[in-house]
Amino acid sequence: MADYNLDEIKRVPIKEVAARLGIKHLRGNKAMCFGGHDTRTPSLSFVPAKNIWKCFGCGRKGDAIELVMSVRECDFKAALAWFATEFQVSVTNILSRRRFGPSAYPTRKRRVAPKALKAALEKDLEFSSDPELYGWFMDRCGAVSETVGLDYLANHGIPTDVAFRFGVRELRDPRRAWRRLIARWGAERVFRSGLAWGDGGNPQRLIWTSYTVLFSFYINGTVGYIQGRLFKGEPKYLNPRGIAKPLYNIDRLHSLPAGSIVHICEGVPDALALEAHGLPAVAVLGASSFRQEWVEDFMPYDIVLMPDGDSGGETFRRAISEFFKARGKAVRAVNMPIGKDVADVIGEIRGTM
Repeated sequence: MADYNLDEIKRVPIKEVAARLGIKHLRGNKAMCFGGHDTRTPSLSFVPAKNIWKCFGCGRKGDAIELVMSVRECDFKAALAWFATEFQVSVTNILSRRRFGPSAYPTRKRRVAPKALKAALEKDLEFSSDPELYGWFMDRCGAVSETVGLDYLANHGIPTDVAFRFGVRELRDPRRAWRRLIARWGAERVFRSGLAWGDGGNPQRLIWTSYTVLFSFYINGTVGYIQGRLFKGEPKYLNPRGIAKPLYNIDRLHSLPAGSIVHICEGVPDALALEAHGLPAVAVLGASSFRQEWVEDFMPYDIVLMPDGDSGGETFRRAISEFFKARGKAVRAVNMPIGKDVADVIGEIRGTM
């Protein structure tokens, strides 16, 4: 049996993991369960001192790794890959003296020898952004036209013409798209782009398996990343595997003179809702996803933070403010109503007009 050291991953604060997984309405140590069964009272409970969680509604529980496996409906190996991307922890050098029992993470179907596991992890982590493939793929996805997608845009205050201009598209037939991708680019390249489930030698399907609204991330004029918003099951937002999350709409800074106001939002819909009103906006993917190396890009501008009205939003505001404070730059923040984000507020305003 293999020995593993998962201490670095298990030290990641459980509530930070929940925030990056997109668990909403996290207040104190409670949240609405990702399983969707909560309607009024939150049943998902966190114990930060022990770094564990439990849902008193559905009975599921565990540590940070099991939270990722449960929310993303993935196996142990994919959960490790997620931690590697989100928190920059090492998962390929995890052999140590600590024993890791085969029943600790029940969704693992078989035991794997140390060398085989390490090789599999390293293989799975050989992902890289592929603008050529991403651009080809998005060019073949149409404008949002299905009712569920149109309703989503309208509810978030995003006009369809603005959505199209910013490269928002819809994926209506994932199986057909999968076949076309494989035929054009080959299985290995599609896998390495992060758009496939499976492994490098045998990719199985697209990461998006039902109707999805897709957001293009333009980086230096090309599609360098894609985020998908699904409407069935959890998680709601699904990103390419193993690709570090970039900033959304970062190319916007290239067109702005020094001193311009730039809004930094917590999610793509918020940025699009602001852009629809002519307000320059970029977005990070998750409350704790802003990276220190990005500060330099924003130094010439007047920064306004647009955090969500929840604990994740407070984490977002505090973390980014500290990054800029370290560079001697003050930033402002706009407080949203409790439980709402920018897109919610703009959507409600548009609905009353």
